[in-house]
Amino acid sequence: MDQLALFFTLMLAAIVMVPLGDRVKLPPPVLMTLFGGVLALIPQVPNVRIDPELILPLVLPPLLYAASQRTSWRQFAANRRAISLLAVALVSVTTAAVAVVVNAVVPGITVAAACALGALVAPPDPVAATAVAGSLGLPRRMISILEGEGLFNDVNAIVLYHVAVAAALSGEFSLPHAALELVESAVVALVVGLALGWGANKLMGVVGDATLQIGLSLLVPFASYALAEELHGSGVLAVLTCALFLAEHAFEADDVKARLAGNTFWEIVDTLVTGIAFGLIGLELHHVFNVGEGNWGPMLRDA
Repeated sequence: MDQLALFFTLMLAAIVMVPLGDRVKLPPPVLMTLFGGVLALIPQVPNVRIDPELILPLVLPPLLYAASQRTSWRQFAANRRAISLLAVALVSVTTAAVAVVVNAVVPGITVAAACALGALVAPPDPVAATAVAGSLGLPRRMISILEGEGLFNDVNAIVLYHVAVAAALSGEFSLPHAALELVESAVVALVVGLALGWGANKLMGVVGDATLQIGLSLLVPFASYALAEELHGSGVLAVLTCALFLAEHAFEADDVKARLAGNTFWEIVDTLVTGIAFGLIGLELHHVFNVGEGNWGPMLRDA
């Protein structure tokens, strides 16, 4: 099996896992991760090699844009205090708590490296949270808070991660500098997101046709992410800002056809990209087996 065939296999599995997940009461991303792990155990399946610098720019923008289609600026504004506490305060506290524990338990690890690990595990996965919330029948307001927090917690976590990695490489860490970098990153992202959202909205009005508008919406999240990152802002926040702006202004209230077509298109994108992403996570077992060969005892003990 070559990598192109593996790619199409993951897309097919992403579609099949949706009804299967409903039947076995498990979120499709969990099933895709397990499926990828099973594929990794098959010798004929190739080890997938993707440039790490391409993962976030290719996967995050469409997933964030698709997720933002399920919420609105009004919902976020109504629950802004709870969302801010969860997405900013809780993620920061979790990062610090994990860093303290890891620094105390793992010999020789630096504080900056421990903070980087804390930032990686601090934001909870919004897919799992909303899937569990739906199965429990929680109130709609609580689900809206979880969805909003799931959108914005990655913004804080990724900035914290970048600051920690920079500190680990340079050997220097300044809390005021980190806070200033966080503010600057957010401001740049908001400006980029609003500017591209406004420009895309005007261009959608010019092209008119719903098909062309949806095609343009596919390019917008990638452009927002890339431009914000180029200007040293948060690409995640830029995509979310642009997406929420377009969700409020892109289509007329009575343009039912365009809204239905757009929602359907982004649901398909969300299903396929999420499935491929979690399938690739399972396929990472290839690399884990190679790295862990002969070291399983110490690795399992540390885990």
